[in-house]
Amino acid sequence: METLKDLKQKSLIAIAESLGIPFKRISSDIYEHPEHDSFKVFMRTNTFKWFSRDQGGDAIDFVQTLTGVGFKEAVSYLKTGNFQLHKEELVKKEPFRYYVTEDGQEDFHLARRYLKEERGISDSTINFFGRQGIMAQALYRHEPVLVFKAFNHRHVLVGASLQGLKRHIDEKRPYLKRTMKHSEGHVGVSVDIGKPNRLVFTESVIDAMSYFELHQSSLKNTRLVAMDGLKRSCIAYQILRLIAGEKKNLPFLDSLNPSKLLTYLTTLIETTTYFKESPDVITLAVDHDKAGLDFIGKCSDLSLPFQLDLPHLLEEKGKSDWNDILKSQKNPSLESLINQARIQIGTKEKTTGPFTLEV
Repeated sequence: METLKDLKQKSLIAIAESLGIPFKRISSDIYEHPEHDSFKVFMRTNTFKWFSRDQGGDAIDFVQTLTGVGFKEAVSYLKTGNFQLHKEELVKKEPFRYYVTEDGQEDFHLARRYLKEERGISDSTINFFGRQGIMAQALYRHEPVLVFKAFNHRHVLVGASLQGLKRHIDEKRPYLKRTMKHSEGHVGVSVDIGKPNRLVFTESVIDAMSYFELHQSSLKNTRLVAMDGLKRSCIAYQILRLIAGEKKNLPFLDSLNPSKLLTYLTTLIETTTYFKESPDVITLAVDHDKAGLDFIGKCSDLSLPFQLDLPHLLEEKGKSDWNDILKSQKNPSLESLINQARIQIGTKEKTTGPFTLEV
């Protein structure tokens, strides 16, 4: 009779195939969901991680995530199926490689137009984020994209996400969205306002830009972090980075094991007085929807002190993110308001270049 341990050893890829979901191989060790590029299966450990939802685990968790059934139903499915056992493969982790081709330094017009017309973000906000070096316009498989870059504590580029700038016919996903292969997902995309002594976490860079525009006057000495999803590991890394920066001990971060970031965070909570002395250091500004609320619950489960700053719900949608709020404040005529803003700042800002301010 198969035990739970036996069931957890069954190959995740074989399980996915039995459910009719053709995960695609993207490296010698990693498979990717055909519709969700942040949903990965790791052959070496026979585990999965859905990074944008902060979900992961073993074969039983995998069935529950893919089908929506409960624990008992997932166990029953694994017992009745005929899956091959997973064989561990020792594969070296591949480093991140920046494989897109950037446009010329002065060519950011498609990205700027997308951010302004589709997202309602002002030139001044675009310029501020652009000067931080985290954005570029590039080509990905001959398609123009906006690149959001993730730099670690050594200011080394360790990951990036792509936002398509060409509208597709597909109504569900009119624009390409993709995380570049082998990105270090725990780092996040960050921008500093002053000398940071607090952290504000959003789900995406677009939300971070929107949050900045809506709260600019109150953001002093703050690091805005876009997690590219919902990731407690990103919160853990950025907290440790903030502390290491304050103590001028960045080499401490060089030896950290990314897979143990939550363990480090738990140790920090349980064995130090850091959060008692700095109870307001973390603000969660995630989306106001089920996934965001579930993530807040997971952070609470860690006994992690944090402040909440959620966008108010939009009645017509039943959920919201910070870009929704920014756009709703610029309705009913977003284009008219943008044109007014151009007139008001026209003598002070230059928008023909990528991120320059002074005329």
